[in-house]
Amino acid sequence: MGGLGGLIGLRFLAVGLRRWARWMTLAVWAIAGAGLAPLAERWAGAGTAEIVFLDVGQGDALAIRSPGGRWILVDTGPRGSTYDAGERVVLPYLRRRGVTRIEVLVLTHPDLDHIGGAEAVLQGLGVGYVIDPSQATGRDAYVSVLEEASQNAVPWLEARRDVSITFDGIEISVLHPDGPTTASYSGTDSNAQSVVLLVRYGEFEALLTGDAPVELEEAILDDLPSELEVLKVGHHGSNTSTSPLLLAQTSPELAVISVGPRNRYGHPHAEVVNRILESGTRVLRTDLSGDILIRARRSGLHEVRTEW
Repeated sequence: MGGLGGLIGLRFLAVGLRRWARWMTLAVWAIAGAGLAPLAERWAGAGTAEIVFLDVGQGDALAIRSPGGRWILVDTGPRGSTYDAGERVVLPYLRRRGVTRIEVLVLTHPDLDHIGGAEAVLQGLGVGYVIDPSQATGRDAYVSVLEEASQNAVPWLEARRDVSITFDGIEISVLHPDGPTTASYSGTDSNAQSVVLLVRYGEFEALLTGDAPVELEEAILDDLPSELEVLKVGHHGSNTSTSPLLLAQTSPELAVISVGPRNRYGHPHAEVVNRILESGTRVLRTDLSGDILIRARRSGLHEVRTEW
């Protein structure tokens, strides 16, 4: 009888645990449904920072989340006659994460594959301020973004080497530009304007290069760490970027290429991918892996997840 009583007791315990698990699952959904997703997000990400490379096609857009649940957006992807990455990819992703405001919107340079979605982002989210190279351009998309920021009273700041963004233990430093760019580089003048950012969270470091050409990469080598956890490969894997010297200087663990499938530019170029692989660096591509999420701790330890 004692044995039977024990079995009955265990069964009631198991039933109780299942009920508790179901209740907890319902509670999590209730939190999200009640508009408390940011709170749940903060619980899930406590003690970590994130960099998310969004699969926007042939362009760049990445989001940075601080341990305190605040967000920075670097570029917003392309826009065309039938596709706006800001509207179709960036805003839906951030809203799924419970984001209603981004602290900083960094536009690395005024090419449409980097700023195309910015107008939609400014319309759809609160934005603390915008940072970009602040070099005059008459491109329609750039002018539209300026006008949208002005209408929403969003301050616009110039990216320079003395600018850094610091909160919740994350430091994001501008390594380039430092005033108007007059040098002639490979590629285009707009690529030579690219805002280059070094992201630090404790021992974790990531380099975000925009479309910076080789000459620009090599000009900032002295400012770079000897070991990077993450390198955002410049210019979608074009052979105008990612020099052997950059790879030798920084020894990145992971290189991420933001690129669209079957694009007309042939990105990423095979010689660049091979160069990165031969340096011992792992390569991930948004066209093959979808969104790429890196979650990092202060120790430098990090996990990588791809999200189709």
